[in-house]
Amino acid sequence: MRIEEFEFEEEKTLSNLADLLVEIAEQIRAGEKLELPMPTLQEGIIEIPLGEPIETGIEVTIRRQFIHVDFSLSWRKRPVEGT
Repeated sequence: MRIEEFEFEEEKTLSNLADLLVEIAEQIRAGEKLELPMPTLQEGIIEIPLGEPIETGIEVTIRRQFIHVDFSLSWRKRPVEGT
């Protein structure tokens, strides 16, 4: 599966969100790959190879009804064998 750009939003409880963030943190600590869920309308996972260093960013936007906190992580792509 080749995915150039992938985005989705999903509502989660605080506990579900904490579980997801802990799972992502454990995968990053292991350092091999990051497996992220597909949106609810599609089955499967997205598997992304990790690399170092990881650049991080946090953006906070406060609106009348919502607070948005966007985390971003970026790293160089590893060379893929056979391409």
